[in-house]
Amino acid sequence: MRSLFASVLLLCAFASAQAQQTIYDESRVLYRKEITGGAIIHGDGWGFNFFHAKHKTAVDRRVLGLEMVGMKHPKEIKSFNPFTDASRGYFYGKLNSLLILRPTFGGKHQIADKIRRSGVEVNYVWGIGPSLGFAKPVYLEIGKPDNYPYESIVVERYDPAIHNIQNINGRASWFTGVGDMELYPGAFGRFGLNFEHSNHTSGIKAIEVGASIDAYPVAIPIMAQLEGVVNKQLFFQFYLSVQFGKKFTE
Repeated sequence: MRSLFASVLLLCAFASAQAQQTIYDESRVLYRKEITGGAIIHGDGWGFNFFHAKHKTAVDRRVLGLEMVGMKHPKEIKSFNPFTDASRGYFYGKLNSLLILRPTFGGKHQIADKIRRSGVEVNYVWGIGPSLGFAKPVYLEIGKPDNYPYESIVVERYDPAIHNIQNINGRASWFTGVGDMELYPGAFGRFGLNFEHSNHTSGIKAIEVGASIDAYPVAIPIMAQLEGVVNKQLFFQFYLSVQFGKKFTE
């Protein structure tokens, strides 16, 4: 990851130096806003984002957006029922799946413009806002009685006090328990570098790399705190995002 960011910084320096040269010769359009959407991956999950940017000056844009990402716990290890090959994998000790919604206010500042149609525009971006963590309880298929072969399979909310590798047949549908979600309000911040490339002046194809942090007043119970497992209040991540969109003159 360090080598990635070192390469990004070298690219920024090169692009900034090249930006002193004449921009490619064609009539320049003054765009007023841009809309982008795409996918994001980070160290413990992935998600989707959508942004609306409005130009304040030729190089500065005000950004409003919404991002939805999943967040895993580092101790999540996929397990299987050792008595049958027909079961679905599950994460032993996982109490809740964490889904984070991030309404975003931020900015986008141009560091270097394109020097040719096939060039790269470099921007730095930042964003802040509430981090709304939705903890969805994990439901599992439980065999009855506790020892295999089971006489029946039922779906129950995971309880580490009574559920173990002897009676867990596998995971239930992810959507089971959606109505039992619990909200954990917090805050987040992000800073990154955005590299925009498109052969069409009004089109946007961009790659963004950066770091983000989600902070909550209490630890979110993703995992049962068994065998030294500890849940976190702070989630610091490096991320990579791929974005597509369009620029508008009005």
